[in-house]
Amino acid sequence: MVLYGKKALLDNIKNVYKVDVSNARKDIINLLKKTKIDFSIQPEAFFNQFPTNLNHQGIISYTKHKEKYNTLEELLENSKDKSTIVVLDSIMDTGNYGAILRTCNAFGVDAVIVKKNEQAQINEYVVKASQGAIENLNIFKVTNLSQTLELLKKHGYWTYATGLNDKAKDYSKIKYDEKTVVIFGNEDKGVSKNVLDNADFVVKIPMTGTVQSLNVSVSVGIVLAKVRE
Repeated sequence: MVLYGKKALLDNIKNVYKVDVSNARKDIINLLKKTKIDFSIQPEAFFNQFPTNLNHQGIISYTKHKEKYNTLEELLENSKDKSTIVVLDSIMDTGNYGAILRTCNAFGVDAVIVKKNEQAQINEYVVKASQGAIENLNIFKVTNLSQTLELLKKHGYWTYATGLNDKAKDYSKIKYDEKTVVIFGNEDKGVSKNVLDNADFVVKIPMTGTVQSLNVSVSVGIVLAKVRE
């Protein structure tokens, strides 16, 4: 996997095996020498091949991503007594997806489950937005979210979907189970009805201002902070 920029390198340095670096980045060159990571000094023209909005800062790192669990079933068989899983229902914006993955990593989420279709795919923009957090997450793609929720329930998880229907309760008033699944929906449509109907609880973040809802990546951070309490 390819990582872009200084922070991504520093956050994932244990997994980095090679770096392409600009000669102007003496700080990084010195660091790579100390850590004995293989690196190549590249001319500025080398970095022109990458889109400027990736903000690579003259640092391109390469990692070997190793999956801890090959399947969701394998993870569930080895799940801890206290475990949090995030389910994403059709997140389409790559920036949101990457930011969500970064937040999940920050709060120690055990797995992220996404749909195989109707879901932003992992690319250089997702990796950049996640600041390389994707390297330390278990991410699983599934065909049917409702069936997956049933599987999670069989393994002792309680499911909490974010939504604004009549069943929705204040997220801060809920006592979350030791084994919790939190479901976040599409940027425009939210969590799909069939997934909402399969959730044990529906939760919402009350708004006191003029807006009706928050960006989904912000909502993930707010809810996960409460779940971790």
